[in-house]
Amino acid sequence: MAVDTAIGSLTRERIIQAIDTHTSLLSQMVALEHAPLTVKQQEAYLDDLKLKLLDLKSELMELRRVTSKERKVHQELRDSFARRYAHKMTGRSEKFVSKVEGEEREYLDALHQEQMAEEKRIFLDNAIDETEARVAELHAQAVEYEKVREKFELLYRQIFDGPTPDYPEEDEKELAVTTATEVFEKAHSKATNDLEAKLLLDKAEKVVATALEHCEQALLSSGLDIWGGGILADFVKRDNLSKAQACLAQAKTILEQAYSLQKAVGSFNEAQVASGHVLGDVIFDNIFSDYHFHKKVSETKMEMDGLYRHVKEENEIQTKRSIESNKKLEEAKAQLATARKDLEKIRREVFELAAHGGMPPVYEATEAQMLISQPEKAISQLVTVEIAGIE
Repeated sequence: MAVDTAIGSLTRERIIQAIDTHTSLLSQMVALEHAPLTVKQQEAYLDDLKLKLLDLKSELMELRRVTSKERKVHQELRDSFARRYAHKMTGRSEKFVSKVEGEEREYLDALHQEQMAEEKRIFLDNAIDETEARVAELHAQAVEYEKVREKFELLYRQIFDGPTPDYPEEDEKELAVTTATEVFEKAHSKATNDLEAKLLLDKAEKVVATALEHCEQALLSSGLDIWGGGILADFVKRDNLSKAQACLAQAKTILEQAYSLQKAVGSFNEAQVASGHVLGDVIFDNIFSDYHFHKKVSETKMEMDGLYRHVKEENEIQTKRSIESNKKLEEAKAQLATARKDLEKIRREVFELAAHGGMPPVYEATEAQMLISQPEKAISQLVTVEIAGIE
C-alpha cells in the first residue's frame, strides 16, 4: 500500500512538472513549424536554378567559341588593307563592303547572344546565392524544429505511452490535430508558391518597366537621328536598345520561374527588340534608312508597352491569388491552433485526472443519486421519518 502511494505521488509530481514543459515545447513548435515545409520547396527551387545554370554554362561555352571565331574572321577582313585595295582597284568595292558587313553582322549577332547568356548567368548566380542562404537558415530552423518535436513526443510517450484508451477524448483531440495539420500543410504550400510567384512577377514588372524606359529613350534618340542627330544620337539609341534586350532576357527568365510555381500565370508574347548593324548604317546612312529603323524602334516600344501591361495585369491577378491563399492559410492556421489548444486543454485535464490517481473527476451527486447508491441509508431515513410522524 505504501509502495502504491509512493508511485502515485511520484507520477503526480511528474505530470505537474510536465504541464509547463509541454506548454513551452508547444510554443516552440508553433514558432518553427514553417521551416520543414518551406525548406523542401526552397531546396527544389535551388535544384532547378542549378540545373538551369549548368545548361546555361554549356550554352555559354559554345557561344564564346562562336564569338571568338567570328571576331577573328571579322577583324582579319576589316584590317586587310591589301584585299580592300584589290577590290577597289578592280571596281568591286561594293562587294567587299557587303562581305565586310555580312561578317560584321555575324560577329555582332554572336556577341549579342553571348552577352544575353552572360546576363542570364549573372542573374542565376545571384538567385542561387540568395536561395542557398535562405535554405541554410531554414535548414537550421528545421533541425531545431525536429529537436523540439522529438522532445515533445518523448514527453508524451513518457506520460501516455501511445494510445490512451482510458482517455478516449484525448485520442479524439489528437486525431483532430493530425487532420488540421494536414490541411495547414497543403494551405501553407499553396500560399508559399503563390507568394513566391507574386514576388517574381513584381520583379518582372520592374524589369520590363526598365526595358520600356530604354525603348522610349531609344525612340527619342532615333527621332533625333533622322534629322541629323549625329553619332551621339545613334550611339544612345543603340545603347538603350541593347539594355532593353538585356532586360527582356532577364524578364523572360523570371516569368518562366513564376510559371513553374503557379501554372495559372498566363503565357506572354515575346517583344522583339529592333536591331541594326553599325557598318551598314554608316555606309548607307540617310534619312530613309534612319526613318525605316525609327519605325522598327517604334514597333519595339509598342510591343514592350504591351508586354508591360500584360505583366502588370497578371501581377494584379496573382496578387489576388496570393491574398486568397494567405487567407485560407490563416484559416487553416487558426483551425490548427484551435485543435492544438483543445488538445492541450484535454491533456491538462488528463494530467489532472492522472494526478488524482486515474479516477474520474469528482462530481457533486444529488441526494436522490446518493440514496439510490446507498439503499441501507435510504431505508434508515425512511424509518426515521415514519417514527417521527407517529410521534
